[in-house]
Amino acid sequence: MNPTLRLTPADLADRENAAKSVLAFLREAEMAGASVELSAEAPFLTPEQVAKQLGISRPTISRRIKAGDLKAIKVGNRNHIPIAEFERFRDVYLDELASVLADDF
Repeated sequence: MNPTLRLTPADLADRENAAKSVLAFLREAEMAGASVELSAEAPFLTPEQVAKQLGISRPTISRRIKAGDLKAIKVGNRNHIPIAEFERFRDVYLDELASVLADDF
C-alpha cells in the first residue's frame, strides 16, 4: 500500500476523479488494516519568491506586508504568504500599475 495520497488544488478541480482516488485509497487502507489521517496544507511563498515573481524588491514586499496590503503568516521571525493571497495581491498590484502607467500612453 502507498502510505500517502497527495492531491493538489489542480487535482481537486476534477471532483469526480479526486473522489475516486480518495475512495480507492481508503479501500486500500481498510484492506491493509491501516488508519487514515486527512489534512490540508496551504502552499506558501516567501517574500523573496513573491518579489521575484512580481519583479520588485523584497523590501517593497516587506513594506506592503507591514502596511497590511499583503497578508502574511508569521512563522518565527519569517513571513509566509499563502498562494491565494499572493494571487489576490498580484491582481491588485497589476491593476494599480496599469492605472499609473495608463497616463503615459
